[in-house]
Amino acid sequence: MPNIIVPASGEALPKIAFDRAAIMNEAHRYARMYAGREWSYSKLISWGLKAAWKQAKDGTTPAQRRAEGIRAEIDALQYKSLRYDTVAMRRRLETQLAALAA
Repeated sequence: MPNIIVPASGEALPKIAFDRAAIMNEAHRYARMYAGREWSYSKLISWGLKAAWKQAKDGTTPAQRRAEGIRAEIDALQYKSLRYDTVAMRRRLETQLAALAA
């Protein structure tokens, strides 16, 4: 088995640039949204940063996340009981999904 040396500096790895200012703004917006509750500001910033970095690393936009949510709602309609008229609900959700795609 050959002894392959891998550089620890990660020279061959591509660098991904994140908009850190936007991430901090998103974390601050999160902290302001939940301010006044029993949590400290530092805890809220911590949670906001975790959520913002996860969102940035996922690479999804708010419109893409909304489209995924609508698709999940459409998929969940098949599990509703027969008491509910899901045709109108499905039509409304598909209209929203088409509007997001346009």
